[in-house]
Amino acid sequence: MSTATLQCHQEPRGVGLAQLFVLDIAGVRWAGRNRPLPDHQGQRRLGSILRPAMLLGPLTDHQWSNEGVALFYQAVTPAAKHLAFVEASRDARSEVCFPYPPLGPHGEEFICPPAFWECDDERAAQLNIDEAHFRERCVAVLRERLKPGALIHDPACSTGELIARLAQALPRCLCLGSDLSASMIRYASQRHAGSPVRFRQADAARESPACDALILRFLNAEVVTRHTADTLLRSLLGSLKPGGLALVFGHTPVLPAVRWIAQALDITVESCVAARPGQLELFQFYQLTRPSV
Repeated sequence: MSTATLQCHQEPRGVGLAQLFVLDIAGVRWAGRNRPLPDHQGQRRLGSILRPAMLLGPLTDHQWSNEGVALFYQAVTPAAKHLAFVEASRDARSEVCFPYPPLGPHGEEFICPPAFWECDDERAAQLNIDEAHFRERCVAVLRERLKPGALIHDPACSTGELIARLAQALPRCLCLGSDLSASMIRYASQRHAGSPVRFRQADAARESPACDALILRFLNAEVVTRHTADTLLRSLLGSLKPGGLALVFGHTPVLPAVRWIAQALDITVESCVAARPGQLELFQFYQLTRPSV
C-alpha cells in the first residue's frame, strides 16, 4: 500500500471546473488543473498547452457536491511531475481528458453565441496565434502521410489560416475549407485570395465530402455541446476514405469520448497527445486512421 501523503483540491462550482483535467499514462491517472499563462503580449490567458507544473498528483478519488468537485491525489515532487510528462510524451496510449465543460448560469453547457464568430482582424489575429502549434503539428503529420492528389478537408476552417498553411506545405494535395459562419468564409476567402484552397460556406452536420484527411478542431467546449460533438464526430469520421486520417484538437478541450467512438466505428487511435519539438508540454491532439480495405 502506498504511503504517499494524500491531498485534496477543492474546485468550487463555476468556470474553474472546466480547467480540471485528467492525464492517463498507461493506466495511471493524474489529476491536474490548467491555468492561465502569459501570452505574446504578457497578458495571462488560458491556452491549450499543458505543462508539468499544472499536475496535482496521481488521482485516488473524486467527489461531486453542491459545493463543486473535490479531487483527492497523492502528493509528489516537481521532479515526479516532470517525469510524468516525459513518459506521457513517449507513450501513444497517453490521453488528456477534461471531464467538466464550462457551464452557463443555469447549469447548462455554455456555447458561444453566433455573434462570437463574426470575424475581424483583431479576433483573427488572436485565433491564429493560439493555433500556431496545431498548424505545425498538422503539417508534420500530413506531410509524412498523404500522397499527391489527396483531399484535405477542414469543415470548420475559421480564419482559413490552418488550411492555407497546409496548402502551402503540401502543394500537391487538394485543400477544402468549409465553415458554417458566412463571416468567417468571407474573411478567409479575402485573406487567402491567392491560395489554392477552395473555401465554401457549409454545415458540417449536413455535408462532408469523402476525403483523405479531416481537420476536426470544432468538437470542443464553448463551440458545441458534448452530445453534438459526439454526433458530429461519428458522422464526420464516416467521410474518411479507407486509409484516411483524422486529426482532432482545438483551442478549448475536445469534448467527445474519442476512444469510445473510434472503437465503435472500427477506427484506429494512433495517438492522443502531442507536443512542440524540444518542449516538455502536452496538448490534446488525436490522430485517428480508418483502416485500409
